Amino acid sequence: AGPISSGRVHISVVIHPLLTPSHPYRLLCYSPSRLHSLFTAMPAPHIPETRLQRAVNRLFRGKDAYGVLKTTVCGMLLLRLIRFVVYIQRRQGLFAWLIELLAPKLKKLPMVRNKLDKEMAGQMASFRKKFAEELTDPRHKLPERGMAEEDILSLMQKRKELDTKHWQAGKITGAVYHGDQAHYGFISKVFGQWGFANPLHPGIHPALRQMDSEVVRMVIGLFNGNDDCCGAFTTGGTESILMAMKAYRDWGKAEKGITDPNIVICNTAHAAFDKAGKYFKIFVKHAKTTPDMQVDLADLTRLVDGNTVAIVGSCCQYAHGAVDPIEELAQLALRRNIGLHVDCCLGGFLVPFMEKAGFPLKPFDFRVPGVTSISCDPHKYGFAPKGSSVVMFSNKTLRHHMYCYLTDWTGGIYATPTMTGSRAGGPVAATWAAMCKFGVEGYVETTKKIVGACRKISKGVEEIEGLRVLGKPEVCVVAITTTKEKMSPYAVADCMGKSFGWEVASCQNPPCFHLALTLPTSKNADLFLENLKEAVTIVEQDPQAWTSTAGVYGMAASLPSSFLEDAAATYLDAMTEALTTPATES
Repeated sequence: AGPISSGRVHISVVIHPLLTPSHPYRLLCYSPSRLHSLFTAMPAPHIPETRLQRAVNRLFRGKDAYGVLKTTVCGMLLLRLIRFVVYIQRRQGLFAWLIELLAPKLKKLPMVRNKLDKEMAGQMASFRKKFAEELTDPRHKLPERGMAEEDILSLMQKRKELDTKHWQAGKITGAVYHGDQAHYGFISKVFGQWGFANPLHPGIHPALRQMDSEVVRMVIGLFNGNDDCCGAFTTGGTESILMAMKAYRDWGKAEKGITDPNIVICNTAHAAFDKAGKYFKIFVKHAKTTPDMQVDLADLTRLVDGNTVAIVGSCCQYAHGAVDPIEELAQLALRRNIGLHVDCCLGGFLVPFMEKAGFPLKPFDFRVPGVTSISCDPHKYGFAPKGSSVVMFSNKTLRHHMYCYLTDWTGGIYATPTMTGSRAGGPVAATWAAMCKFGVEGYVETTKKIVGACRKISKGVEEIEGLRVLGKPEVCVVAITTTKEKMSPYAVADCMGKSFGWEVASCQNPPCFHLALTLPTSKNADLFLENLKEAVTIVEQDPQAWTSTAGVYGMAASLPSSFLEDAAATYLDAMTEALTTPATES
């Protein structure tokens, strides 16, 4: 009937058929020898074989112990293989996995390696030549005697003029968001006052700590966060995204026991999410897009599984300027009890002001239940200096998973909110100054100019024969592709650069180029459309004369990523190399 416990002795009370209802506990009075003989005499109960038992018995009938062991081990290995194949198929697909597995081995073959080395040497020479074109007083050794301040300032002025000439005409995509020298002078003055201050030491720099926290709180206010919302100042959009993904990884492990986490993003999401995957061992799943270049909700929903810790939406995304359906993504996040990060790094100081500027958007921020984190860059359309971004969370518990703690370090208890330890105080103070200088009214006015120019160019492109807008540009980016088979969008982009001085960004999958509107470029919307129409005419007359960029991306589409990484590494090597020709060391 049940166990009776007395200390460490456990006696099982069993009602035996020999007992009468009037003596239910007579069994307890029997001696151990009597109990043994009683139970030995009891007939074994008949338990019918299950289907599984019959199958197992048939499988092993007539086999010796070794045969049973061999069959069992082989069966276990087969099951593990099947499980692995299913796992790979769900994550990336068998073909992609095989390519990823074999490509590094193919690169080690002497014939392939020699070919790659020869190609990369040619690329390195080309990059070096390009970077050497505008060297000013090159050197790579510390001078024996210190230079005079006047000489340094003179050289810096020369270098400043060199770096300014490439964007002053207002013909580049992104990169320079304000452009007014008076504004830069004001920001530089504030930046210089705090250039040697370090937010790592709030006791030494209490005013810097105040400005740091106030920037975060003001940005949270722009995204309609309540008192529970919180965040941190970071060095850029990539760090903000990395910190959010690190928080979701650690939250998934702590709250759900997830040890093999994944996130689901659109294939148009910023590259920083894939970077976070590489850094933090988070598998990144990529959902398809709709014809409007928004995330395909059905495909994203299909990719979410028990190991998903977060999904991502963009407002707006880099390549095509599309805004993902944040409200629908938030509903999915709530149903599955996972995080939703909204990436507003690019449009973070446009989208909060678009409604007041006359360009209303659907809700995308903390007003939407289910949005759990947002990233925003004041150093773009907030007109703050580079090195300024904010990552926001819907609650402090989630933010705690972003933090890094070392409690047993010999130097004392160490804790930092973000990736960096020491951090420059200049960007913090200058960001505070820029935000307070413009205020809501100032940002509404700049939003009118930039978004208005974006909409104007988008409409104008549709009127040019042979071109069409790719996606739905709602904020600040217009992506353009061609409608004629023999005319590549990359050819048009090359012509815009070489013939008219426009620097546009080439994008892929699908092929297109884009222009990210800024204050300088927004003044040239009519000129851009005029030059674009002329470029189409020029390319149509001789398409083969404009094939440089098309060739690069055509090759990229046909090669495994492992081979393309070699080319990217060559570029990075050249970019970070201190060139010394012509040498003027002293």
